[in-house]
Formats: sequence, structure tokens, C-alpha cells
Amino acid sequence: MFASRLLRSHLKRRCRGYGQSPALKNDVLDRIVYNSVLQSKKPVKHWYNVRERLKKQRLEEIKCDVEPVSLQYLDGYTGADETAEHRAAKVPMDRPHNFPYSIVSKIVGDKHVSKQTEDTEDNEISYDYELNELMTKNWMSDYECYEERNLEEENSIPSWTSEYGTPDPSILVSNVPCGGCGALLHCQNSSIPGYLPSELFCHCGPEDLRTMVCQRCHFIQKYNTALAVQVDPVEYPKLLYPIKKKRALIILMVDLTDFPCSIWPNLMECIGINKPVVVVGNKLDLLPGDFPGWVEHAKKSLVQSIPKDINIKHVTVVSAKTGFGIEELINKLHSLWQTKGDVYLIGCTNVGKSTMFNTLLQSDYCKVKAVDLVQRATTSPWPGTTLNLLKFPIMRPSNWRLYMRTQRLQYERKERILEQQLDADQRRSLKLKINDLPSIIGQIGLTFHKQSSVGDIVKQNETDPFTTNAVKVNTNRVTSSTLGFDENEPQFKNSKFMYDTPGVVHPDQSINLLTTEELMMTLPTTVMKPRTFSLRPLQSLFVGGLGRIDCLKTGAKFVRFTVFSAHTLPITVCNTEDADEVYEKLLGTHLLAVPCGSIERLSKWPGLSSYKNPIQLTGINEKTSCADIVLSSAGWVAVTPYENDVCYVQAWTPESRGIYIRTPPLLRYAINHRGPRIKFTPTYHAKKE
Repeated sequence: MFASRLLRSHLKRRCRGYGQSPALKNDVLDRIVYNSVLQSKKPVKHWYNVRERLKKQRLEEIKCDVEPVSLQYLDGYTGADETAEHRAAKVPMDRPHNFPYSIVSKIVGDKHVSKQTEDTEDNEISYDYELNELMTKNWMSDYECYEERNLEEENSIPSWTSEYGTPDPSILVSNVPCGGCGALLHCQNSSIPGYLPSELFCHCGPEDLRTMVCQRCHFIQKYNTALAVQVDPVEYPKLLYPIKKKRALIILMVDLTDFPCSIWPNLMECIGINKPVVVVGNKLDLLPGDFPGWVEHAKKSLVQSIPKDINIKHVTVVSAKTGFGIEELINKLHSLWQTKGDVYLIGCTNVGKSTMFNTLLQSDYCKVKAVDLVQRATTSPWPGTTLNLLKFPIMRPSNWRLYMRTQRLQYERKERILEQQLDADQRRSLKLKINDLPSIIGQIGLTFHKQSSVGDIVKQNETDPFTTNAVKVNTNRVTSSTLGFDENEPQFKNSKFMYDTPGVVHPDQSINLLTTEELMMTLPTTVMKPRTFSLRPLQSLFVGGLGRIDCLKTGAKFVRFTVFSAHTLPITVCNTEDADEVYEKLLGTHLLAVPCGSIERLSKWPGLSSYKNPIQLTGINEKTSCADIVLSSAGWVAVTPYENDVCYVQAWTPESRGIYIRTPPLLRYAINHRGPRIKFTPTYHAKKE
């Protein structure tokens, strides 16, 4: 009883710091057994940034309230009333939410306020004025062929239109794909993939367009902002139907943090039967190793989740972001497929296909002359970034090339061994911990790529695409350089290609239910540190607002649950009888984090639905987890009952999506990474290595 009162008082003190209403204090806090946001020593970084932003905004408002007397003597100044009205116009009415496949109307800021204009109601002001001000000033200013002109004076066009550009439906679509997403460039409609402003599109020829990206990719790369486009996700798989008639190798990408939910459904219907498939588990760098052979165990766990009707030729696990396992994958592709046909990267949304495409582009798998010509694919956390097929030519693995590549790999391997020995000696001398540096890192090199010397320019001017306006020997004709990648050039015409394809949303994924802000908090970007909790019978555990686990019955006093998810998803524990009420009261607050937003946004949230039947699990021992319960797009929970203890659990996700029981667990010994129990709470400290 004393511990319960102490915990309740501690929660209320923590809650005051977050500005919760009295109703939330009295009704909910008494029913919460544990919440990671309230009881953590340091709040989640995302919410810390939110509070800091609000503080800065308030400070700016206070500064605006104090006006120097000297402003009264400026021309056009009408006093404090004008400043107050200008500030009132910038107050956001409701923040728009950008869903991955929805259509969002444009909201722009008018930065040129006329001195004589009195009616400001028609001006559309964005939620974040400074962000739109930056986007307006710098819109596509990095392109040399885009000329900043004052179109307002010439054609009486509003000032924001001259910055963002205008569509022109009368101009035909080009045959040049966007270098970032693959959509054909055009200026007809801003809501269709591949759009460029007509002011920019009309001044560019085909060679110039090959070096450019569309408006959507530009905003993703420069401002980390996704613009919605009018594309039905059902249309994406139709781009792959021609593969049935081709001789091709399929690289099936799988997200190791979300499988089997990220394994492409009905794959054989798209590619046809008997197509050779190489399965690549990606994002290995996000998994915390639990024992020395955990990488091989992760590969075996992936194999068990793959449907049996797929013609699997090879299975591997890599990290396309850090390069771990990429060189070994290239060796396997060279020996298994060579250049018998094209190669297609296929997978669900957000499994890392574009990152893998960019990584292979900068390796020995791409032709040397195309490494610096093909643009990098646009990568982002938003689903559906790639909208069409991107490609680069594959290098033919002749015997002498394979020999030179092997020599380079052997030399680099010896260097890495020496570096590891030196690193181990330094750790022993300085008494550093073994987990101070990440270990899932690989090196990717180029065997044949060399910079051209100045003396070779005249000799190579016929084939070197970087030779600009070089004059041929014994001729007066000027040769212009080729900008971008042109597959019709002689050196690429008969090549086989590696294709990056658009992804589809698996029916078991919850990604398409989330807004942009929610996706940023749901998808892990760093190593997922295991968080262990002890649940007694009839207690429930929430993973943010995306998943719930109920401990229904067990023969022991408690069962340990280890959560693997993004650190920005809070963990909440309460009694099962109060779970529905707690979820309803905390929905939309920072205590659940996801989902979040306005009342209109939360009204569209489907809520959580339970799995069809309770899950029965039998414990192995207290140091080994017996199974993983996969929660769609939110991660998974490893269950560790005592030896031979039979427990019953129930799982909940939005619309019951993506609930799987994975045996054996992916990281079965991660339970041993827990530290001592935190007093008066069901959670454990992280173990100090």
C-alpha cells in the first residue's frame, strides 16, 4: 500500500511538469502502473524538442510585444495595431497532416505584404511560417538553369507563384525519368508524380532534365518534407507484371525489424513461377546482438518466415546503410547470376530498397562508366518514395575483373584484421568497454573506378561523358558532353540492368494508417535497445498506441516481456480491466505518442482490435525467450516465462493487423541484457556492459 501511494505521488509530480489537465491526473494516473515517459529521468527527445520549440515561440511572441519608439517614425508604420493583426494572422488554426497516400492542399506563406493592403483574410498563412519562408526563398535555387525573375511585375502573377512555379497542361510530358523516384518529368499537374514548374521545365532540354529531380524529390532531399501525390498504391505492383515474360533475378528485400509483415504478399503472382529469388534481410544494424552467433541465427529465423512456394537461391542478412554484408552479396550475385538477365529489387514499403540501390550503385556491381552518371535514388521514411523503375547497368563479371576484385578484398581484409588488433590493444590499455562502438559496419570499395588524368582528356573525349566542349583531334567539330545517364549510348545499349521498383503496403502493415509525424516516431533509426517488464496476471502492456499485450494467465507470479521498438514509443503498463479506459483517455497525448494530432485526426484512428484467439506459450527457462509476438509496424515483444510454465497472452493492433507468433525468437537471449529491477515498478534497468 505504501509503495502504491509512493508511486502515485511520483507520477503526479512528473505529470505536473508536462502540463496535464486535472481530469487526466485524477482519472488516469490512479490506473497507470507504469509509463516510461512519466517515470524516466530524462523525457523522450522528441517531446523535449517539442517543448523547446514552444518555449522559443513564446519568447518570440514576448519580444514582439515590446516595440521600440523609433519604429513610429518609419514610413508606412501604423502603430502597434498593425503588428498585432500581423501576428494574429500567423496563428495556426489547425495543423495539416500529410498521409503517405492522401492529397494535401497547398499552404503557402505570402512574404510580400503590400503597404496599402488592409484585408489579410484571403492570404493563406502556413502553420510554420519560418519553414515556408525558407522553402519559398530557396525553391530550386540550386539549379543553374533556373532564373530568378520578378514575374509579378511582368505578368501580374502573385509573388508566391513566381517562386513555386505554375503548371502548364498544354506542354507534353517528357521521356526523361526523375533521377530520384523514376517518374517521367512534366509540368502539367503539381499533384502528379514527376512534376516540375513550367518556368523550369520549359528552359531545359532532354540532356538537362537527366540531371534533375522532380519537385517532390527536391522537397524530400532539401527540406525533409514529403508532398502527397495522386497515385493509387494498387497501381504500383502493375509495373512489375512485365517481369513474368523476362528472364530476371529477383532480390526480395525484407525488413528485419518487421517480418514477416514486410514480406511481399502474393509475390509469385507478380513475377511468375520458377523465378530465381535472393532473399536479403535488411536493417541488421538496428538489431542488438544477444550472443556471438546472433547474425547466423537471424538468418535462420528469416528463412523460416519465407513462404515455401518461392524459388529461393540464397538468403543473407545485410545493412544497406552501413555496408555490412554488401561485398559478400555482390560476390554471390556475380557467381549465381552473372549477366544472364536483368535484376529487380522488390519489397514492401520502407524495407530499404532505394538505400540498397544507392549502395550497389557505388560498388563493383555497377559499370564503371555509369557510377557517376546515374543519379541516386531518393530515400526517406515516407512510404511510396519510389514511384517508377530506376536502373543502372550491371558490370559483366569477367574472369580478370573477378580476379582483380578478389585481390582487393583480400588486401582490405588484411588491413581490417590489423585495425581490429590495434583497436583491441587500445581498448585494453585505455580500459574501454567493448560496446562503445558499433560493430555492424562494412566497407564497400571500387576496384576499377579511377579518376581520369589531364593528359588522357584528348584521348578519351569520344567516350568520357565529363569532357565538356573538348575538340577532337584533326577535326573542327565540337563535341558536347552528355549530361546524366543515357541508356542508348553504345557502352550501355546491350547491358543488363539493376532495377529499383516501387514498394507496396502489406495488408499486415499499419504504415498507411500513420501521418508523417507519427511515422517519424514509429520507425526506428538507431539500435533498438531491449526494454524488459514483469507483468502479473491480468496486466496489460501498451507499445505507444500501436500495440497491446495482455498477460491473461500464468502458473508463476509474473512473466517477463522484452519490448523491441523505437525508443520514441512509450511503454505503458496498467491492469487489464482498466486498459480500455486508459487507452481512450491517453489517446492523442504524449504518454502514448502515436497516434497524435487534432481531434479530427484522432476520430479517423481505428483503435486496437484483439487477435482471434489467446496465445498459449510454454517457457524454456528464465534466460531464454520462448517466442516473439510481432506487432504490425511497431516492433515485437519477446515472452520469457519460467521453465515449463504455461502462460496465456492476448495481442492487440490496429484492425488486428500483422500479429504473428515467431518461434524461435529472433533475439532469444536478449532477456539477459536487463539490469536490476527498478523499485516499485515492473521495469528493469538496462544492463551495464
